[in-house]
Amino acid sequence: MSWVLQHRSCYESAAILAAPCSPLMQARPPCGSPLPRFMGVDGSPKGRMSPPVPPADVRGNDWATLDTSPAGTFVPTLAVSVIVTYYEAPESLELTLAALEGQSYPRHLFEVLIVDDGSRIPLEPPESSPLEVRVIHQEDLGFGLARARNTGARAAAHDILVFLDCDMLPESDWLLEHSRWHHAASDVLTLGFRAHVDVTGIDAATVRRRSGSLGDLFADRESQRPQWIEFHMSRTNDLTSDDDDLFRIVTGGNLGVSREFYEAVGGYDESFTQWGAEDTEFGYRAYTRGGVLVPARKALCWHQGEGSTPSEAESASLELQRAKISQLIAHQGFRRAVPGRSFSVPQYVVTVRAGASREIARLETVEQLLAGSVHDLVVWIEEPAGGASSRTRDHEMLRRLLAGDPRVRFGSPGGAAEAIPAASFHITIPAEAEVNSDAVELLRGQLGSSPAASTNPIDYASGISIVRSWVLHRAARRGLTVAECEAVKPLDPDETGVVSARPGPKERSSLARGIGSGRWFLRRTARRLVKLQHFASRNIRRCLNIIKAVWREASGIRSLDDARQFHGWAMRSVAVITKKRLGEAGVRLRRGQQAHYRLGPEMITVGPVASAVFSTASRIGKAVGASTQVAVTDTPQQGQGIQLDTVVVLSELDASASVPAFDAEKFNPRGWNYSHGSSPATLGPRHVRSLDPDRLRRLSRAHHVKDSADIHDGVASRAATLAALAATGVVVRLPEPDAQLGSYLGTELYSLMTDELVAGASSHQRETLSIAMRRGALRDHSLRARARQVLAGTDHRGPPLPLVTVLLATKRPHRLAASVESAAGQTYPEVELVLALHGEGFDPAVVEEIVGSIDRPCRVVPVPGHVPLGAVLNAAVAESTGRLLTKFDDDDFYGPEHLWDLVLAHEYSMDCLVGKAAEYVYLEDSDRTIQRFRNRSERSSASLAGGAMMIARHDLDALLGWREVPAGVDRALIEDVLMSGRRAYRTHGRGYMLVRHNQGHTWQARDTYFLRQADEVREGCDLAFAGVV
Repeated sequence: MSWVLQHRSCYESAAILAAPCSPLMQARPPCGSPLPRFMGVDGSPKGRMSPPVPPADVRGNDWATLDTSPAGTFVPTLAVSVIVTYYEAPESLELTLAALEGQSYPRHLFEVLIVDDGSRIPLEPPESSPLEVRVIHQEDLGFGLARARNTGARAAAHDILVFLDCDMLPESDWLLEHSRWHHAASDVLTLGFRAHVDVTGIDAATVRRRSGSLGDLFADRESQRPQWIEFHMSRTNDLTSDDDDLFRIVTGGNLGVSREFYEAVGGYDESFTQWGAEDTEFGYRAYTRGGVLVPARKALCWHQGEGSTPSEAESASLELQRAKISQLIAHQGFRRAVPGRSFSVPQYVVTVRAGASREIARLETVEQLLAGSVHDLVVWIEEPAGGASSRTRDHEMLRRLLAGDPRVRFGSPGGAAEAIPAASFHITIPAEAEVNSDAVELLRGQLGSSPAASTNPIDYASGISIVRSWVLHRAARRGLTVAECEAVKPLDPDETGVVSARPGPKERSSLARGIGSGRWFLRRTARRLVKLQHFASRNIRRCLNIIKAVWREASGIRSLDDARQFHGWAMRSVAVITKKRLGEAGVRLRRGQQAHYRLGPEMITVGPVASAVFSTASRIGKAVGASTQVAVTDTPQQGQGIQLDTVVVLSELDASASVPAFDAEKFNPRGWNYSHGSSPATLGPRHVRSLDPDRLRRLSRAHHVKDSADIHDGVASRAATLAALAATGVVVRLPEPDAQLGSYLGTELYSLMTDELVAGASSHQRETLSIAMRRGALRDHSLRARARQVLAGTDHRGPPLPLVTVLLATKRPHRLAASVESAAGQTYPEVELVLALHGEGFDPAVVEEIVGSIDRPCRVVPVPGHVPLGAVLNAAVAESTGRLLTKFDDDDFYGPEHLWDLVLAHEYSMDCLVGKAAEYVYLEDSDRTIQRFRNRSERSSASLAGGAMMIARHDLDALLGWREVPAGVDRALIEDVLMSGRRAYRTHGRGYMLVRHNQGHTWQARDTYFLRQADEVREGCDLAFAGVV
């Protein structure tokens, strides 16, 4: 493989990885740790040749606020080492050196080091060159790009390092544009840009003699810029957003960094000895170390030759490299951190502070952390300075008890950040805290996109805190506290999952082991009482009511008979509370509190069946009151004597109306995992008694769940359990037919659960079944759906289905009929269309015929062609009457259930903006259908397809409508939603297919861009594969 091909592959691997520690010395430190100072050729440390440059004084990655001189007035003073990596590509190198000769940077301030990675014919220094050029050879040990860059950095004479691939032609101001940022701050990475061009017929003399820029020289040749880079630049607002994956854009073929920061990061990881991913991993460590990523657009290079699709061997290599970096990049986009998994670099480091009490108390805290729901962590136990001589007997006991656990480390106070620098988050908790199993998740949830959060924002280190690693490292370099470096978000102590225990008395030496054990038992009991007190404080009103009731009854005891009556009252009260906890249907469908939202008119239930149907709703009464409008009873006899105009009898309705309903805001597919085991799970009595989150997570990992009638307390209870499971995405299989169960579940859900395909379904088929089951359950068995069903035959309205307005803006008359038919063919019943005809060419007669052919309300809005797209959409919104708005693109495919999917997701996610990703893409030029982004749905996400988003009208109004820009309106809307503090949610991508043509898109990308991201490729336009038909 030639070096040119290797370099092309590196770029391709970075592009593919973006779609979702090096031994610079002989002794290799832990990956990501600072390396010893580089040594000169004589073995002496290389000294600084220029005055020190301060670290960046910015918030987040706001690189634009750095104090830099404009390019026109910038006078360089610092020397630069340009490191060119090379392998058997002399023609390409000759052009690159010719372009370097034309740099505007003063020649006496830069050198060129060419690192030959073991070429079969060793590279010789150029015979004559006006540049200061050195050639360094390293042994051919296979693919050695990471090693070559470290070799060049080690031999460099200057304090600024700029890496360049040997097949890149830099524009004349390239080095100037890199270096001016490094004059301003010592911890920036300057990311140069590139364009690809065919250089056939261009020689070194032509490059040297050109009169203008290289861009002028290549003006008559076709060129391309990597679209994946532009996508991430747009997504992150030119790397200034608070996204935590900005490092995805780092590539090493046009990269600048100071020697000091390169050493601190650890250089490149030389264990990367095959194609792909070394740049992304280095970028992650630099970002986590607090480096500021600067997109230097004017530091432009021209890549010699077009980028191309990876070969079969390269693709196989990339799959292996993806597995490798899952161990090294502690970010959810690069690893699947399921319970029980550990990684070389943990995502979280939890520091347990030193305490004043016995170390056995800290042991309990550590054990609770290790047993928590997040396994991707390391616990750092602070210990006093002074080494072994300063440890107490109890501390030594703690070390020996935990010494064998790979997820536990001991070290100095505040030393975790340097010891484990590449972890994403650092959490600090008190020594004697009680830690809930979900504490790490709760802290991460409260942090959100903030840099740091603490229960004590003024002195974050004294409270319970969580902080991103880059903040700690940047604050340390600047000599500041975290609060001085970045804003610290206040944490709600009651929602951290951590309960700080009261400090005990000073420890005294124990007289005997028995006394010590007794003190430990008393201390543990006291800590648990503190936790109980914390729980009681959160439920103070309920506790006070119980105390008052007990006191009221107990104060009347005057005799033995009174005591017996009090005992009976107490037992009945306990029974009532227990009955409410378990539910009268024998199945507990609660997870947390009951639903508090209205379901329509004021209703009461009479009878155990009716009470069970609405047991998860807190606003359904048991007795007729002054405002009661509707009574729901089991039988007509129970309705007799109820003085209300509307009495609904469940036995007279469809059997499904008697199934206990679930709260869709609690039972839904949020967090669903596409991955699964190969074996089924069996539903057991413990699942039927209580559908708690942990059990749901375990069931969702099975291929499917088998159910049988004998574990359920009646057919209605069974249907309720199965519907609640299906709503979360669990695939359910009924081995034996049961017609009565079918009448309770409904035809759609029952036929899916009895489908013979379930048992042997492939991963794609299983996901298809899961989506269909969750859709059916959410549509027919949620609280709101049940209220609509029960009230359907009355004069009262249940929670109405919101009217959806489909906004269809088009400039293409020939696509109008098909797109209107797609929108009108949705199964969702409450739909209207607003057609925004953008520009000329629309025949009024044809438009009228198309509109008249559909059975949906439709309005037509003509808009002049010069009006920007955002204004076109606002004009369409002005004509809409729907509560929910969604945009259809005229050239994409939509399945008939598409709107139902968005409406249901909007209901259960409770987020401002919901949508689908472009998971399925039809590439018209290649005539292929791909699926990508598997296992990235049903979670909060800012990556949504513009043609598959939905937002409430009042939310859009609050955002002042669509931005009136000619392109990028969808990304702008997502940014406006997130910057306003609202959230975006991505549901599954099935039922929507993005179509890519060879032209006509506001965002241009080649088919190869999408094919690199594909998890599966099908020939032709496979609409069934995407769930469109």
